[in-house]
Amino acid sequence: AAGATTDEQIADFAVKKIKSGNLRFAIEDPDHPDNFPRMLFLWRANLLGASSKGHEYFLKHLLGTDHAVLNSESDLRPEKIKWRDPAPEGKLDLMVTLELRMSTSAMYADIALPAAGWYEMHDLSTTDMHPFIHPFNPAIDPPWESRTNWEQFKTIAEKFSELASDHLGTVKDLVATPLMHDTPGEIAQDRFQDWHRGECDLVPGKTMPDLTVVTRDYPNTFKKMTSLGPLAASAGVGAKGVMWHAHEETEALKTALGKVTEGIAQGQPIMKTEKQASETILMLAPETNGATAVKSWETLEKRTGMSLRHLSRGRQDERICFDDITVQPRKIITSPIWSGIESEDRRYSPFVINIEEKVPFRTLTGRAQFYQDHPWMRDFGEQLPIYRPPLTITPGDTGSVTRDPDREIVLNYLTPHSKWSIHSTYAETLTMLTLFRGGESIWISDADAKKIKVKDNDWLECFNANGVVMAKAVVSPRIPPGKAFMYHAQERLINTPGAAISGKRGGTHNSVTRIMVKPTHMIGGYAHLSYGFNYYGPVGSQRDETIVVRKAGKVEWYED
Repeated sequence: AAGATTDEQIADFAVKKIKSGNLRFAIEDPDHPDNFPRMLFLWRANLLGASSKGHEYFLKHLLGTDHAVLNSESDLRPEKIKWRDPAPEGKLDLMVTLELRMSTSAMYADIALPAAGWYEMHDLSTTDMHPFIHPFNPAIDPPWESRTNWEQFKTIAEKFSELASDHLGTVKDLVATPLMHDTPGEIAQDRFQDWHRGECDLVPGKTMPDLTVVTRDYPNTFKKMTSLGPLAASAGVGAKGVMWHAHEETEALKTALGKVTEGIAQGQPIMKTEKQASETILMLAPETNGATAVKSWETLEKRTGMSLRHLSRGRQDERICFDDITVQPRKIITSPIWSGIESEDRRYSPFVINIEEKVPFRTLTGRAQFYQDHPWMRDFGEQLPIYRPPLTITPGDTGSVTRDPDREIVLNYLTPHSKWSIHSTYAETLTMLTLFRGGESIWISDADAKKIKVKDNDWLECFNANGVVMAKAVVSPRIPPGKAFMYHAQERLINTPGAAISGKRGGTHNSVTRIMVKPTHMIGGYAHLSYGFNYYGPVGSQRDETIVVRKAGKVEWYED
């Protein structure tokens, strides 16, 4: 970078280029080919069958395959983001799904890698909904060509490392990091100014994302994946702003798991199997290692000036290992990462540590804060929690679709969590299918059904500008008039007929949705309103959608 030799000089050079306009953020030109997401790996997720809000847009723009988007491009254009006509279709070069069943995502994937089931691997399971940690142990080996997810990624990493020696090598990567929650960056700005408009200077970590130079040692990816890195002991581990050094834990893992004997990871704990990876997590986590829990409280004590280690001292000598939870699931140890207290005489409840121990809440004021004194919140009149009525949204431009007001009705469309499934999977198994209608279904009220002469179990054609879905009618007085419920994660590959509107198989629950971003969700760098991965950030709001519902009549299956 123009003679820069240190990480600071590289970051300074990037800032100068951004100021001059010669270097831009990818978000400023998302449709430039350099900014396309070229590869997508799906692991324990069903993006296209469950969570892709705007399913048909994913098919059109991400995959570049058949789709049922009905609308045409809007004439509205953004001011700061570069618009490209026509909008690109097919940004991905490769989509890989690691799956244990033929999900909708696996059906669309370029490569589907057969994965081991839950009872064919070693793994951990816990949730914030109960206070226990559970193991998965293999009852049988993964059948046929299936492998555990850990073994699959290991195999990919090993081959990648081999190829990287010739093609990539070791490079420096300039990484932009948001003003993160629970870091100094969340209070770095004392006023809200836009460097784009010349209101302030461009300062990494204050008025723009922080910039860090990271060394990418691609040829050693496999060796790094299969060992615990040295930074756990030196830089430390933790979450939500609470960090501690893990020197003792690292040494204990060397004794328990063995040490790498050669290469870049020489002397570090081995982590070649999923069971060894699980043991590493259990050793490092304060929820399963009493000594680590006490250590983590000591870190928070220094920050707050309060005495807190007593919350875990009674279990300081406990260390829960994989064999322990195989014998019996174990209760977690109270940790500063969470806000509740878990002990022999009380169940976990949120915010107990904040209320009883007086540990400040992770907010601007340190209190349970309802008033949001942010200029954007004031502009929207939402400084305090208030009721907002649903947006008035019509089904939109449905292209060449012939409308018939006499036989159709417009309903507000909601997608509750899946019902006849195991969490959000296995909805297509015979046991789950026989519990209800055996395919995609949509619930409407008896009053609305009467208006369009629909009877229970009739096929419905449901559409709007975003796409179309075919589903059987579930007519029920429990559904409020004006609403339509379609439980999510109903796979489009089970009992789904063609849709006359699109001339294609009739979609998923997300074929008629799209994401709408609420401007106040884009607030960042403001204490508790700062980004945190899987913690705080914009959400995919799609609850104000409306759809046109009408009786489909005779359906075609497009099987010829």
